[in-house]
Amino acid sequence: MAQLSRREFCFATGALGAALLTGVSTSKAAQAQKGRRQALPIPPELRADGQGRIKLAARPGKQSFLPGVTTRTYGFNGPFLGPAIRVRKGEKVTVSVVNHLPQNVTAHWHGLIVPGNADGGPYMPLKPGETWTVDWNIIQPAATLWFHPHLYPTTAELVLKGLAGLIIIDDEEGDALPIPSRWGVDDIPLVIQDRRFTDDGQFFHRFNEVTVAAGYCGDRLLVNGVINPVVRPPKGWVRFRILDGSNGRNYRLATSDKRPLYVIASDGGFLSEPVKVDVLPIAAGERYEVMIDTRDGKPFDFQTLPVPQPIMHLPPFDQAHSFLSVVPGTSEGKGKLPERLVSLPTIPPNLPPISQKLVMQMNRQKQAQAVIGATGLPQMVAAGTTNPDVVAKVLKLITEGPALPLKEQLTANAINGVSFAFTEPGFKVARNKDLRWEISEGQDRMLHPVHIHGCQFRVTKYNNAEPPLYMRGWKDTMPISDGGKAEIFVRFPLPAMPDMPYMAHCHVLEHEDSGMMTEFSVS
Repeated sequence: MAQLSRREFCFATGALGAALLTGVSTSKAAQAQKGRRQALPIPPELRADGQGRIKLAARPGKQSFLPGVTTRTYGFNGPFLGPAIRVRKGEKVTVSVVNHLPQNVTAHWHGLIVPGNADGGPYMPLKPGETWTVDWNIIQPAATLWFHPHLYPTTAELVLKGLAGLIIIDDEEGDALPIPSRWGVDDIPLVIQDRRFTDDGQFFHRFNEVTVAAGYCGDRLLVNGVINPVVRPPKGWVRFRILDGSNGRNYRLATSDKRPLYVIASDGGFLSEPVKVDVLPIAAGERYEVMIDTRDGKPFDFQTLPVPQPIMHLPPFDQAHSFLSVVPGTSEGKGKLPERLVSLPTIPPNLPPISQKLVMQMNRQKQAQAVIGATGLPQMVAAGTTNPDVVAKVLKLITEGPALPLKEQLTANAINGVSFAFTEPGFKVARNKDLRWEISEGQDRMLHPVHIHGCQFRVTKYNNAEPPLYMRGWKDTMPISDGGKAEIFVRFPLPAMPDMPYMAHCHVLEHEDSGMMTEFSVS
C-alpha cells in the first residue's frame, strides 16, 4: 500500500504545504527574472524526410522531475513525451512506429482525419519489437493536434508515463496570417499535465474507487515535462498552442495580472476571428491556441483557477496556481493579432434530425460518492476553505485505496448502458453525410470531455443554448458536465470498417479504461 510522501504529509498536517507548493505569482516572476528557473523545453519539430517518411520509436527512459530523484518514463523519440510532427494540408507521408517498450502499445492520431485502419485505436496493438507503418493523406486545415497510445485498458498508464506528442498541420491560409509563427520563439507549445509521485520519485497511478470515478488527480503540474518553468519570448504578441494532455484534470486558464487571452484556434483549427477571454476552460484532450499581448515587457504567470469538481480542489489547486512564467525579452516581436482569421463553412440552418445519441454513464457513482463524501470533501469545497484533516483523508483514499479487480474496473463506466468490450458490435454511420449527434450524461454530474475519432465537428448547441464563441470552430473533443448535453454537426469523410472501427469515448483516460467508450464503423 502506498504511503503519503513527505510532500503529501505536509499538505495533510497544515496549510504550509499549500503555501509552499502554490507560491505567489509575483515571487515566481521575480525568481524567473533572476534566472533561477528552468527554461521551458520546446519539443523538436519532426518533418518527413526526402522519401516522405516520418519515424517514431516508443521506448523507455529516465528523467528528473524532482530535485535529486530519477523517474522511470516512456517517450517517443526521447525519454519523455515526443516531438511535434509537422505536416501540410495536401501532403502525403508514411509514418512508422516501432515499439521498444516491454509492453504492447498503439499510436492514435488524435484529431487527424484518417481511415479507421490508420487511426491507431485499441484494435491495433503493437507488440514489443514490432513496427507499424501507415499512410497519412492530410486533408484538413491548419490545426494543433496530438498523438498518444489508445491501448485498452491501459491508455491511462501509458500516457501517464510520457507517451504523447503534438501534430502540427500547416496550410496556405494559416501561412498568410500575420500571427506569430517562429516555433519556440513566439509560437510556443504548452503541453499541460498533472502528476503525483511516490516516495521514491516514480509516477503514482492506481485504478481504485476514486480514480475510476474522478479520474487521475495529481499534485504537480508539468509543462512540456518540467515543473514550474519559465519562457522568454520577444516583446510583442505571443502565440501559445495549449494542449490539456492530462489524464483527467481540467483547467481554467488565466494570467496572474489579468491580461486577456485572445483565442484564435480550437481543436481542429482557426476560428473566424479572435475571441477575447479572461478565463479559458480547457478539458483533457482539448487544444486551444491563444495570443497574449506582451508589448509592455512586463513578466506574468500562466495560472489555473479552481474548478468545480471537488476532488480537483486538493492543494495546490484550491487557489489560483501559477505554473509557467512568461518573461518578455528586449527584442521586438514580429507577429500581430488580426481582426479576422479564416472563413469557416456555414452550418446549415436546417439541420438533420438527431441520428445518434451518446450518453456517458458511471456505474459506480453511488459507491464513489459515498466514499468521497465520507471525507467531508464536498462540504469543504462548498464552504470555500481548505481543511487539512479533510485533505489528509482524501489523499489517503487516492494513495492507499485498494485497486479495483479488473472485472470491476472494466464495467465501472459505460456509454448508452454498455461498457466497452471488443465483442460489442458498436453502431454504423453513413460516410460523407451531414449528421447531427447529441452527447449527454443523464443524471451524472462529472465532467466528461467526449472525443470522437475520424472527424472534426461543429458544436451547434451547448446545454440548450448557443456555444461560447471560443467553441464555434472545429472541434473533436466536447466537454459536458453537471448533467449537461451538447449537439454537434458532423460528417465522416473516410471509411472505418467493423474490424478497424473508430472510437467515441470520454477523454478522462481512467473513464475510457473503465468502459466509457464505444465503437462505430463508417461506410
